[in-house]
Amino acid sequence: MYANRMSYVVFYQGKHVIEKLRSLPVDVAYVSEKQGYAVVYGDKDIEANLKKQLKDVKGFKHIGPSQLFDPNVNF
Repeated sequence: MYANRMSYVVFYQGKHVIEKLRSLPVDVAYVSEKQGYAVVYGDKDIEANLKKQLKDVKGFKHIGPSQLFDPNVNF
């Protein structure tokens, strides 16, 4: 069984976004506090839901697909 997962980069400023990400159904793979971004993995169909939930969080800037993601690799 293959999971339809995608890697996303979340740009932020402050600590509120990281606290919110940890409560959402995504896996936080990496957090760079100095550069203000986090790499998270989640299902492809929840991207719109993530944007909707994060847009009202203080310090949230942008979410987009990660350049490191390889669609040919299934796990």
